[in-house]
Amino acid sequence: MKLDLKKDVQKIRRYIKKRIKDYPVYENLGPGEDEDPIRLISLGYYLEQAGYFAMVFDTRPDADNDGEWTLHIENDTNVLPFPNWLAAFKHLCDEGTVTVTLPDEGTHTLDESDDNESVAMFFGEIIRDTMLALRDEGALSELPLDPKAFFIVEEFEGQLGWPEYKQRKEMGRLVRK
Repeated sequence: MKLDLKKDVQKIRRYIKKRIKDYPVYENLGPGEDEDPIRLISLGYYLEQAGYFAMVFDTRPDADNDGEWTLHIENDTNVLPFPNWLAAFKHLCDEGTVTVTLPDEGTHTLDESDDNESVAMFFGEIIRDTMLALRDEGALSELPLDPKAFFIVEEFEGQLGWPEYKQRKEMGRLVRK
């Protein structure tokens, strides 16, 4: 089976940019008050029982990676479905091999030697790198970010959490010093 993550990353980038553009137009669909600055952006994803990428803005004064984002994925605006991720995961579990086209056009093969955690890490690192690139390009500058705002990447079942808890506010910083 083949999976084109290059196309999926492009889709994620377009989705994030649209969410940024639309942010002032609607009420915050995540935790916190609408008018407060964004303190945390949670990027969640799931492969095992549903294929999706989620982006949840958190404006709580004490926003932290406490799993609150999972309570806001019922809203379609916060979730971008990727049924091909679920299909690839199922194929892999049935002892198949999945050839992945990477964002840089290279390839990577997932096979029976990959467990749930290594597959989750593989996807999570691609999501993290996509968000870091958008941050470095200045794409997030249109958002009402708190000066100490940060982002995290979490797999729904806890297979990956980035950055490590003690480093979350520095490594995931959204506003450059």
